[in-house]
Amino acid sequence: MLYAEPFNPPVIRQLLRINISLMVCIEFIQNVMLSFASSYLCGGLGMTRHTFSLSTAVYAATAIIMIAQHHWLVSHLGYRRFIRYALAAFSIGSLMCAYAQTPEAYILGRFIQAIGGSAFFTAARVHVNFFPATPSGRGLAIRYMAYSLVAGSAAAPLLAATLLEHFSWRALFLIQLPQVLLVWWLSGKTVSNVRKQRRVGRLHPGSMLSLVAGVLLLQYVVESMPYDLSDLRQLLLLLPFAISGLVFFVYLEHQRHRSLLPFRHLFSSRYLIGLFYYAVCYLILSSVNYLIPIFLQQGLAIPVLNCGAILTITGLTALLFAWIQLNTAARYPYQKHYLLFAFACLSIFGFLCSQFTPQIPLWGIALPLLFLSAFTAIGQGTAAAHTFRETDNRIFSQAYQTKNMLRELMNSTGITVTNVFLQNREALHYTRLTENVATTQISESPFSLSQIVSLINQQVMVMSCLDMFQVVGFTGLFFLFFSLWQRRIV
Repeated sequence: MLYAEPFNPPVIRQLLRINISLMVCIEFIQNVMLSFASSYLCGGLGMTRHTFSLSTAVYAATAIIMIAQHHWLVSHLGYRRFIRYALAAFSIGSLMCAYAQTPEAYILGRFIQAIGGSAFFTAARVHVNFFPATPSGRGLAIRYMAYSLVAGSAAAPLLAATLLEHFSWRALFLIQLPQVLLVWWLSGKTVSNVRKQRRVGRLHPGSMLSLVAGVLLLQYVVESMPYDLSDLRQLLLLLPFAISGLVFFVYLEHQRHRSLLPFRHLFSSRYLIGLFYYAVCYLILSSVNYLIPIFLQQGLAIPVLNCGAILTITGLTALLFAWIQLNTAARYPYQKHYLLFAFACLSIFGFLCSQFTPQIPLWGIALPLLFLSAFTAIGQGTAAAHTFRETDNRIFSQAYQTKNMLRELMNSTGITVTNVFLQNREALHYTRLTENVATTQISESPFSLSQIVSLINQQVMVMSCLDMFQVVGFTGLFFLFFSLWQRRIV
């Protein structure tokens, strides 16, 4: 029996709402801080962008495998014990990352973090469904969760900037330990430890082997292909094996009556189109959230505290858009219109940012970021409202597991796509700029050679980021017209 049932004391229900809001944002805050501080992490550990992408791929692959087993683990451990084990793993991984001296030690720490961090989002959302389906029950719990996600993600850049300015990148992994301890204590008060009595899916060795092999191979190919063109043919040969492993996993689970993930009950048109929009939103946001700090810090040379402040201030406006979406969705249920608005905002954001110059003032960056906040809240909110609207409570946990597996894959892929694009555009722009700088101009310049190289590198970074923003603008435009054309969401 779970403590959030209607007959339990109001104080327990309120503590559970607080626990949900704290639990759900642990991983989000961490990932946003790491994206913001990626250049500091690379500098502190001697990592390249490729190595940083590899660390996100390791995290994503581990998280996907753990999320697939979420429901099975809960049924054998009970939710309280499961959450506490996850918190312990996340804390151990955080300490390993904080005290890492090499990239390999850091990646190992991220691997341990993923074992625990992968549980929080699904666990928090499943506990929302333990409230009665009323505005003051489940409706209020959803608001706690949504506002916590938005506020946590918005506050993360300023928190990261403050830690980087006054401490070091290692503090990024220690700052959340008090939050973890609070969730540990609240879980003891609000989460049941009774194991589920009904029949649940069983682990199948062949199914899990296919998932592990498919995920690891896919992440390896995605991470290695752009950086190691000499082995491109061998990498492309691995791609069919990776896809086959994932397809075989889905096939096996679809055929089994006591499957780990009940795909036969999930493959509805509403659920699949919702997952598609979720994937698009997560891919774009992962890419953009990684790109913007690089552009501001390395391209425009804006101090880290100013970067964090502008991103947090504009990010907090997403709370307003989330409030509007939550309060109008019931009275104005035309989900397509929300999607059109979201992708229009994304397109405007991309095209406005692509017009930036190195001389743009800090306040000039705020307007495009407001449009990004609107896309973040409305786009993801609409995908959530559509995907799980008709999902049976008996399979809700597995449905959310599938969505979160996709989220982890898209988060990793978004960072990789950005790195690949920047690497290619930097090489092109650097070649063009250096060809136009004559040796006589360098010798007659009042600047030293190192200063000239620094200026060229900065200009190359700006031009590469502007190209990426233009791609984001056209991506928003494409999905705007796609949303007009599709007929599944009305």
